Amino acid sequence: MNQKCPILLLASLLRVLTVLVLQLALDFFYDAKLNDGTGRSLTLLISNKHVFKDSTHRLTMSLNRKRQDGTPHYGNVITFAQENFVETYYEHPDPSIDLACVNASQISHTDAFYRTLNDPFLDEIDFSKVMPSNDVIFIGYPENRFDIHNNLPLVRKGSIASLPSIDFNGKGGQVVIDAQVFQGSSGSPVFVAYGRRYYLLGVISETMIKHSQLQTLPANIQQIGVQQILGLGLAIKQRHVKELIEYSVEEFKRRNP
Repeated sequence: MNQKCPILLLASLLRVLTVLVLQLALDFFYDAKLNDGTGRSLTLLISNKHVFKDSTHRLTMSLNRKRQDGTPHYGNVITFAQENFVETYYEHPDPSIDLACVNASQISHTDAFYRTLNDPFLDEIDFSKVMPSNDVIFIGYPENRFDIHNNLPLVRKGSIASLPSIDFNGKGGQVVIDAQVFQGSSGSPVFVAYGRRYYLLGVISETMIKHSQLQTLPANIQQIGVQQILGLGLAIKQRHVKELIEYSVEEFKRRNP
């Protein structure tokens, strides 16, 4: 896939639903080389721990099929369901890092259309060239909104809000983006561009919410808390995605000697 255009991922990003997460979320694929002399690789489905939630429950994935010429057949959906994915599930080893993945290598033996994020997107970012206010793009299912007929997510745009060369609030390798990050954006890859190409900045994990109370109720009725999206989201930085990939490859080898 051409790293100059991450929009090409649009047709191969997929909807994920677990029985414990009753909303759509977005995952993306990465082809992880085993580097064991066999030429083998794993097709990893990368998202957040809170998206997969519980690997003992059901995981459902939906993708468009591909035509005979290899192009996507939009709206012709193939669905994969697995009741228990414990054996193929890998979490980032740091409990504070909300990243995880599933070994989805079996998808290569189906007629599903998909593309993997390739290594140039994961090249180290030169933070002297990436600053607050730089544009970012991300792809997802905000509040479960997407092109149902064609089975496609939505491409959205924002900007970097915190200094990306340091970790926001000093924890978890996070960067803040100025964008309307609604539920359904979890697991969305965030891309930033410079030097005429795109890089993976990180993966969306959280949205920032303002808590307040309705004040117009009668005095004898308990106040009701309300939430307001602030238009800010937290993304887990690229380096932790690399750590997850490296850990998953080694853990796969350990489980499959």
